[in-house]
Amino acid sequence: MVDRIMPSAPAERGVIGHGAGQPALGARAGSRSLGGGAAVLPELAAAPARERRWWKHPAFIVSMILTVLALGAAVAWWIVSVVTDSSVRVDGLSISLEGGNLHLDWGGPDAEYALFAVAADGTATDLTQLVVASTEAWIPSALGLYDDATCFVVRPAQVSGEVTLDAATLQSQGGAGACVSDAGA
Repeated sequence: MVDRIMPSAPAERGVIGHGAGQPALGARAGSRSLGGGAAVLPELAAAPARERRWWKHPAFIVSMILTVLALGAAVAWWIVSVVTDSSVRVDGLSISLEGGNLHLDWGGPDAEYALFAVAADGTATDLTQLVVASTEAWIPSALGLYDDATCFVVRPAQVSGEVTLDAATLQSQGGAGACVSDAGA
């Protein structure tokens, strides 16, 4: 025979707060719930929104900081550009004959210079490859690149335009000129 499972009889429910030898928790025991009537956390009232002053907005503060930094960088760049003048000028071009070779020497910053030999008829020959240091050049007499009527023009390499011995043009180009006839033996 198959045993039938019968549902068990309902268990006796105990009532909290009642028991033998225990005091009753209220006037009507069993009618009170375990939770309190008040909420656990107090309700927060919405705080009124205060408007920030315009100078207290984060975007304004960041933009002011960046503006001050940009102005500081501009002033620093201007000071550096004034102190380190990038204009290249040839100062005091001297010419001398030393051991049968022509030596050209000039003053100026360490930069690239162009050297030209100007013949008596006005034709200019580029001798820039003979510049051995940034402010001097040696021209061997054996090359036959000059004679007693030849003059030399030294100017910054970035200057373009006609090569001339005109003093005003040379000064505007930042260059200088000297002739072989001026060289001391």
